[in-house]
Amino acid sequence: MHDDPPSGTATAAAGRLTQDLASVAEARAALLAGLVRLGSESVGLGLALGRILAEDVLAGTDLPGTDNSSMDGYAVAARDVVRATVEAPVTLQIGGESRAGAPPSAHLPGTATIIATGAPLPCGADAVVPVEQTRRAASAVTILAPATAGDFVRRRGEDAPAGTVLARTGDRLRSVDIGVCAAAGRGQVNVARRPRVALISTGDELVAPGTPPLPHQVTDINGAMLSAAVSEAGGIPIVVGVIRDDAQATTRALEEASAAADLIVSSAGVSMGGHDHVRECVAALGSVDLWKVAMRPGKPLVIGRVGTTPFIGLPGNPVSSAVTFLLFARPAILALQGATQLLPAAFPVVLAESFAKPASLEMFVRVRLHTEGDSLAAVSSGGQGSGMMRALGDADGLAILPAGVGNVPAGATVQAIALP
Repeated sequence: MHDDPPSGTATAAAGRLTQDLASVAEARAALLAGLVRLGSESVGLGLALGRILAEDVLAGTDLPGTDNSSMDGYAVAARDVVRATVEAPVTLQIGGESRAGAPPSAHLPGTATIIATGAPLPCGADAVVPVEQTRRAASAVTILAPATAGDFVRRRGEDAPAGTVLARTGDRLRSVDIGVCAAAGRGQVNVARRPRVALISTGDELVAPGTPPLPHQVTDINGAMLSAAVSEAGGIPIVVGVIRDDAQATTRALEEASAAADLIVSSAGVSMGGHDHVRECVAALGSVDLWKVAMRPGKPLVIGRVGTTPFIGLPGNPVSSAVTFLLFARPAILALQGATQLLPAAFPVVLAESFAKPASLEMFVRVRLHTEGDSLAAVSSGGQGSGMMRALGDADGLAILPAGVGNVPAGATVQAIALP
């Protein structure tokens, strides 16, 4: 999903301090426009998984470094076996052996050289006959099929000549990318520094996970969930903890977070209730760029700064917090690392049921996905209330119901994103 507007739109959104509802794309653009990419560090490949490359990785040598065999069999000069068939086989004496890890050997004219997969092609041979197309007898081998120059030979540099870019700045390294870096001859790579993300939960009613809540209390789901989400996005969570609904306590927590972190993410306290202090405290310590987004769940959302530290205030309901983290905080954490892919890739799905929604809001519906014929179908994973965690845990992704339309009927095709 690449729906962010151009920088001019971002600037307009960033200057909005009114109660106007920003679109999801405008709000995200306003947030990203104020971020500065962090520095880099060198790490070993064993520590590079999930990190963002801060440099291009080039092939240090030709890959492969020499012509070699793609099969176990016999290296030959194709002209010596060009007429070989099952009915009229060609028998050659074994002239030598080429093994993986050994320098290329010399191929004796008119002979066959035993060769292993990956072993260098002997000088003077130009083809490999797989062992399945031969019959061995003592010091000779009978070739049962003709060969053409180049058969079953991996040419030097055919995967990548020396100097080829194998991985690019901004790539997030997967396990296969670690293999590519190793193939490039690298034992270490330069990656972006991991952002330090301060996490604040607000609310007098919150108790730590594992503590049985009293009837008037609730478990702090967001603290644990967002800490894990920060780690998944490549950040380092700094758990400030639960702050009571008090303006002075909120101010102190924000000041401490600003001094320790590259980004502050809070949950709850961003609405208009008498005990919601986050927005006012952020404005007093820095700035509030916007605080309402035309979306469901997650309409109350604060984007601003505490001093010079970027701030994102998520809603307190855990589903709203999870969805807005995915759409705003996660892209910000990746952007601080210089990642080129900030959002999960979007893909089309066909709704298996209808959904009612306000026409003015973009709605993110928790869905399970399954194939139906040639299409991917989406069905609600459960109740869509912003406190219903079970449906979030059962979901494969979020179906995006666009603003500008009311009820969306079954059979409609919409975009969806997978949950990380």
